[in-house]
Amino acid sequence: MKPLAFWVIGLVIALGVFALVVNVVRETSRVLVVVDSSFPMTEVWDRVSGELDEIDDQRYSEFALATEKSLVHSWSQELRLGAVTPFAPCDFGEIAAYTEIADADDLILITTSASCPTEAFSDWSIIFLDP
Repeated sequence: MKPLAFWVIGLVIALGVFALVVNVVRETSRVLVVVDSSFPMTEVWDRVSGELDEIDDQRYSEFALATEKSLVHSWSQELRLGAVTPFAPCDFGEIAAYTEIADADDLILITTSASCPTEAFSDWSIIFLDP
């Protein structure tokens, strides 16, 4: 019976060490999320926080959040929109200036089809929230 107990203990230790090594070695991916905060988003604004919650459920990721007008927060473990509310017309011209784009592994835009054209974001994942 003793050899079986030693074997089980050895297996548990080996699996624990393997899990620890995988957690330490695994790289964290960086995800930049840009939320359109223009007037056309007013109708779907209450759904934005739900989308952000789904996105930040990804394991081994850190997130930066911005609107088309300004950076909300840089790299963090969760997406916090804070007190942002939709205002002003849409203008995606400022997004290219965010330094987080260069560091990001994934780029996500949350918008509505009634807002600005999104042709310039062909390499981004686009989430359309339509009423």
